[in-house]
Amino acid sequence: MSIYHFSVKNISRADGRSAVAAAAYRSGEKLIDERQGKEQDYTKKTGVELKKIYAPEHTNPELLDRNQLWNKVEKVENRKNSQLAREFEIAFPHELKKQEREQMLNELCQEIVKRHGVIVDAAIHAPHTDSGSDERNYHAHIMFTTRSIDEHGNLGGKTREFNDNGKQEVEFWREKFADITNKHLNMAGFIFANVDHRSYADQGDGLQATIHEGSKVTQLRRLGIDTEISLHNDAIKARNAENFEQIIKGLDQEILATEKNIAKLRTESPQGAKNTKTHTELTTQNKNALERKSEPSSHILQNISSEDKKTVVQLFKNKIDFLAKEILQQELQDSEKRIADAQEACRKSFDYIENLKDNKPINPFKINAWREELKNAVNQHNNKLKPNHSNLVADHHKTKNNGVTHEHWLKADAKMRQLDANGYQVIKQMEVELKNSNANVSVTRSQDHSKGR
Repeated sequence: MSIYHFSVKNISRADGRSAVAAAAYRSGEKLIDERQGKEQDYTKKTGVELKKIYAPEHTNPELLDRNQLWNKVEKVENRKNSQLAREFEIAFPHELKKQEREQMLNELCQEIVKRHGVIVDAAIHAPHTDSGSDERNYHAHIMFTTRSIDEHGNLGGKTREFNDNGKQEVEFWREKFADITNKHLNMAGFIFANVDHRSYADQGDGLQATIHEGSKVTQLRRLGIDTEISLHNDAIKARNAENFEQIIKGLDQEILATEKNIAKLRTESPQGAKNTKTHTELTTQNKNALERKSEPSSHILQNISSEDKKTVVQLFKNKIDFLAKEILQQELQDSEKRIADAQEACRKSFDYIENLKDNKPINPFKINAWREELKNAVNQHNNKLKPNHSNLVADHHKTKNNGVTHEHWLKADAKMRQLDANGYQVIKQMEVELKNSNANVSVTRSQDHSKGR
């Protein structure tokens, strides 16, 4: 399952920040900070997958140079508390490849330029797996000027959208980023891996959000050390897991209701008399909505409205997501059982060693055999049982911290296909039809726009 992350930050001189230093770090370059008279050298930084500047077409070429751009910003913003730049920090779906991440970044940055008329300086960072970072943590820093480009191609007046309507503007971009993410996931073939920009509260699914942990807490987690924040978040995740089963049951009921509507349309179609009996028998035999078999039929799909198709597809996607979470929870439970078994084996081994120590033979002819047995028992305990327990604990923490991965999603997807292969194909057909429909609408709108309608 894809994880959604989109945050908005300000780079302000009042916080002791430098736009030149920020740009140097994000791009992994050496820039000269003319205002402070110092060199900002981050050329040793690794993991910069892409760095690129986006700007309106008529922008002064000098401002397309990273060093000149941000020094110009530092010069124009001359107050001690000046806001130097804004930044979007985004996470890419781990399902996407390098080229797909770049395409996704290009679209988002071009939208920023189009809406605000600003210069955008973006960089994609790869995860630092050597230091324990999650291997899926591909993300981007998107810095952009607080001033738009004027008719002469230079930095002009301040943009006011984030100042005058900050909450609404941030919400606009959160939703826009979710739409772009889902579009590129679907283009890459992941039609059931959509993200939702809304909070749990707004989604109304009864789930509770966790607290942001930050770099220090995350580092302690990687070392297997619990903190108040991490324990609090673990408790929230546990409560959320308890709600998954109830949510899935609710989704099944919604899918059941939707399929009843589809069945009604089937009986009203010219082939209805032929299909009604089969559908009724299958409905009686299977209580679970996803276990009923329904044959794909383009004729039937033609009688289903686009809204109903969207509903069915979205419910199916939600079911995939929750199944993936269930699979993760089962893995964690199995892992906890293996840890408990390993801990019990260590306890028994320790008791056995202590018993051997307490029963040292008096007979000198048995001393060597006793020593050898004790040595083997200690070796078994220290070199096999304890390391095995430690490895199981480390793997458990890693699985828990990683959360739902693409592998869980694949297992959930396979399970759904196995439960209802025909239904799976029907929904994929619906998805294709919806995409084609949206593409046709976009083409029509473009044609209307070019004709001045």
